[in-house]
Amino acid sequence: MIQLNRLLPKKWCQPCVCCEQRTTEALLCPHCLHACLDFMDQEINLLNYPNIQRMVSLEDCDGLTVASWYRTPINTWLQGVKFNHSKAYQCALNLLAQTLWQRFSEEDTFPVDLVCCMPLHRRRLIRRGYNQVEQIWQGLPLTQTVLKRTKHTKPQSELTKAKRKRNLNNAFVLCQPVEGKNIVLLEDVITTGATMNAAAKVCKQNGAKMVWAMAISLTPFDA
Repeated sequence: MIQLNRLLPKKWCQPCVCCEQRTTEALLCPHCLHACLDFMDQEINLLNYPNIQRMVSLEDCDGLTVASWYRTPINTWLQGVKFNHSKAYQCALNLLAQTLWQRFSEEDTFPVDLVCCMPLHRRRLIRRGYNQVEQIWQGLPLTQTVLKRTKHTKPQSELTKAKRKRNLNNAFVLCQPVEGKNIVLLEDVITTGATMNAAAKVCKQNGAKMVWAMAISLTPFDA
């Protein structure tokens, strides 16, 4: 596992960002780490649960693995990394990501060929200065050039469920061949699943064998 404490000044490597007790576990103590992992005791593929399958539109994904519901303190950490580039929250989320990936690997679900973070459009990347998904999932065996986002879409949070799908038509293209490959696509938050499924669909249309969605957080969406 990546040595997360190297990302932070020494003074930050003391209190847990959740309970504020002193810890040597990369800013998240073992107790709080366990408390954040809502789905750790469930089946690795959450799409096998009908209630979760109804929440998201992941028709082109073969599986879904998530660490937590979109709730306190996870939502605060994700927003802190996305909008404020918080190194402390980044380290806490990276520990969740590493733990989730370790469990996925131990399940030996299928041999993974490519691991790809969901990309930002170039315009949004320039404006923000970084891709928060890449920061959260750093330390995994990432493949940097699988997908490219070519369509500058409206923020998904501003749209209804139906409009989210239309917003993502032809939003992604492939940067390398994926025929016969098993792919894991990484995200920070999945709400309707429209963004993730649009990327998975491009992979499947170009011959990918399996596409699996993995995210830190899952939030129900009824609009």
